[in-house]
Amino acid sequence: MFQNLFPNSVAGHIILLKEIVGGYECAAHSLPYIASLNIGYHICGGSLITTWWVLSAAHCYKSSVEVRLGEHNIHVYEGTEQFISSSIVIQHPDYNDATYDNDIMLIKLSSAAILNEYVSTVPLPSPCNFPSAGTWCLVAGWGNTLSSGSK
Repeated sequence: MFQNLFPNSVAGHIILLKEIVGGYECAAHSLPYIASLNIGYHICGGSLITTWWVLSAAHCYKSSVEVRLGEHNIHVYEGTEQFISSSIVIQHPDYNDATYDNDIMLIKLSSAAILNEYVSTVPLPSPCNFPSAGTWCLVAGWGNTLSSGSK
C-alpha cells in the first residue's frame, strides 16, 4: 500500500494517529516478510527481519504472541503459513504510550522461520543508505482499507 503517512499535518505539526487506513489488497503472498501477531486473534503486523526476529510496533506489546508467517488471508488457512511462538518480546525501553515515541519492539521466535516462496526476510537498506525527503515508502498490514466500514 502506498500512502502519505502524515496526511493530517497542519503547519508543520503532525497530528498523531494510532491507525493507518487506506490502500488496497496486495497480490497474494507478494510481501513474504509480513508477519501477523496473534493472541488467539490478529492484533498487529510486523516484519520478519531475520529467521529469528520480527520487528513490530511497541504499542502492540503482549508478553507472549504467536507469530504467523506466510499469511495472506488471515481468516483462512491456506497451507502456506508457519505458526511460531515468541520466546521473548522486547519493547523499546523508552517507548511512551502517550506520545508513541520509540514505538518499536522486537520479537524473538522460539524456532527459526523456514524461508521459502511464502516466507522471507524484509529487504532492509544498508545502514548508510537513508531515503531522501519525499521518498515513497510501503506500509503493509491487515488493517482497514476505509476509515469506517469494511476492511
